[in-house]
Amino acid sequence: MHAAGTDDALEAVAAGCRWALYRVRRYVERHGLRLLNTPREVGDLFVGVDEARHLLAAADAPEPPSGAEALRRLGLLIVEATPAPPPEARGPLAGLARRFDLSPLDARLLFAAAAPALSLDVARLYAFAWADFAVKQPSAGFLCELVTDGPRAAIEAQARFRPDAPLVAGRLVRLNPTPSWAPHPPRLHCGVTAPAPVIAALRGEPPFVPEALAFAVTRVPPPRLPPTLNPDTARRLGRLVERAIAEPDGGPRLLLVGPAGSGRRTALAGAMANAGRRLVAVELGLLPAEPTAFAATLADAAREARIGRAGLLLRGDRLAEHDEAAPRWMAVIERMRAHRGLVALSVGQPPSPLRRHLEGAVEVRFRPLPAGEQRAVWMMALGAVDAEVEPELPAEMARRYDAPIGVIRGAVLDAEREVALLHGAPGRPRLDADTLDRCVRRRLHHTLDEVADRVTTSLRWSDVVLPDEVMDALHRVRLQARHRERVLDGWGFRRLLSYGRGLGCLFSGPPGTGKTMVAGLLAADLRRPLYRVDLSRVVSKWVGETEKNLARVFDEAERAQAILFFDEADSLFATRTEVKGSNDRFANMEINYLLQRMEDFDGMSILATNFERSLDSAFKRRLKFRIHFPLPDDEARAELWRRAIPSRAPVDGAIDFARLGKRYKLSGGSIKNAVLRAAFEAVDRGGGLTGRLLREAAETELREMGRL
Repeated sequence: MHAAGTDDALEAVAAGCRWALYRVRRYVERHGLRLLNTPREVGDLFVGVDEARHLLAAADAPEPPSGAEALRRLGLLIVEATPAPPPEARGPLAGLARRFDLSPLDARLLFAAAAPALSLDVARLYAFAWADFAVKQPSAGFLCELVTDGPRAAIEAQARFRPDAPLVAGRLVRLNPTPSWAPHPPRLHCGVTAPAPVIAALRGEPPFVPEALAFAVTRVPPPRLPPTLNPDTARRLGRLVERAIAEPDGGPRLLLVGPAGSGRRTALAGAMANAGRRLVAVELGLLPAEPTAFAATLADAAREARIGRAGLLLRGDRLAEHDEAAPRWMAVIERMRAHRGLVALSVGQPPSPLRRHLEGAVEVRFRPLPAGEQRAVWMMALGAVDAEVEPELPAEMARRYDAPIGVIRGAVLDAEREVALLHGAPGRPRLDADTLDRCVRRRLHHTLDEVADRVTTSLRWSDVVLPDEVMDALHRVRLQARHRERVLDGWGFRRLLSYGRGLGCLFSGPPGTGKTMVAGLLAADLRRPLYRVDLSRVVSKWVGETEKNLARVFDEAERAQAILFFDEADSLFATRTEVKGSNDRFANMEINYLLQRMEDFDGMSILATNFERSLDSAFKRRLKFRIHFPLPDDEARAELWRRAIPSRAPVDGAIDFARLGKRYKLSGGSIKNAVLRAAFEAVDRGGGLTGRLLREAAETELREMGRL
């Protein structure tokens, strides 16, 4: 806030405090008897015998002294007080009164409750007036008597502290039970305080998010990069924002529907910025789970938006992940109905309570970006950074990732900050693909690690020894994975594929023939993480739990832009059986769900099995590639023996690799194990690898497999 505005606000606070001091004087005039009944010094006992007699209407009770007489006997009558104007007539309090629909009496009660935090003089005189310095908060009853004249008006004012009254419902004041009345005190005896953001608003200070809400509530700055929405969606959202701001009751409630990262928050913040307003975002999934605490915290967040004349965005993606969230969704619905001002809810898929109870909400859909538009978004985002960017980088990033708008924009800003911090040479820093890759990965929030294990490899394609027909098939897999966005989206083939657009592969063959290794190499080549699905964390004995876990696997894989690897796939994708009991029926339900989910999955999945015949035929029809990894022949085994020995490993004498390949019919995995076994034996003997050690290790491998 500029200096002139701050000065005006402080002058309004000073004038209001003068009014509060005047009201204390009037209060003391009316209730001076209780002070006169105390000893020479005001103590904890503030109900004296004379006052008790008067309250009981005893025949011999003296008449209460007049206001001036009470002040004179207390030694406080110095000059007659000049009435001060009510504080709601000017300054920030007038703004709060407009935004929260406060009556003049509400505004006076609010300022009277906040006055001890605005002026030390008022705080000390309050304590003097109620004659108990041990009490630090004014009670509701004290405030009602303070701002009114006469018992009837004070009683009527007590209704301003009802739960549905603007002061309490708007969270402008907080009623605090006093220990002596706990746990269910009447409103009359509750202490009344104004929260810190309200105190700051009365002082004319900029709005802020209190520490208790900072973990879930943020003030969204105007977007630095220009919006990259569909123009029709942007125009529609802009019109809705203008209407909501123009209407006193907040206009239409907005429902922003789309996948996480589709630009819902950024688009709304941009529309609000165009209208000269800010946006307050609340992460509903981070609010307390207990329904009452959830509703109270949500109301506090809504207060922050109204204080700053900002729009309120309720982000529901995380809350939608919780199973038992119906009571919290009802609190969200009530808050959206009651909020005065622009309010919007963003969610991927609105849960049923929202559909039933928010019929009047206006829905704005945010669709995923096609590959062509993703390149444009990358180009626009990278074009706005203060760094050197290679011309082909936007196209390269669009090829690597199927990322939503929010991830692209956030990753570019993160990468710009990172290269700026690390840049030490003169000139502009250089932003490369590896930096962007790390930043994108950080932005792709997922929990795939909880149900799958990350698989990495240090091998290269040059380490692979497979028949030419297998290598040709793997080359075709790489081609489809690299160019599927261009063919499906750029050439328009996606509209011809209503389902089954994912890239599913089946790797079959005996153990140790390279299935897992090739899966890792494909993932590394495509710059995608590879996750092996842990069946022990997916399959459950409880009905429906396996399907739920599988749904999470596929959902998180899409969010992580990962390749799924189902090792020992025959145990999960087995052939459906004839239903002879409930176990057969539930097992078939799991397989049917897998068939459906495989069709819906838009990413790449690899199934590896040693027993292809055990797989259900329906799965095989849905796989784009079925590649068999055979056991190597003599020549291939010789080459595997040769490549298994690193160049730095010491070798004593010549090794006949052709003889090893012809004599020992081992898979590639077993050959690797044999070479490693021989290496440890060589180190122990103090020499290098020899043909004899390799033969001994090969025979040990065969013996352990029961083939020798």
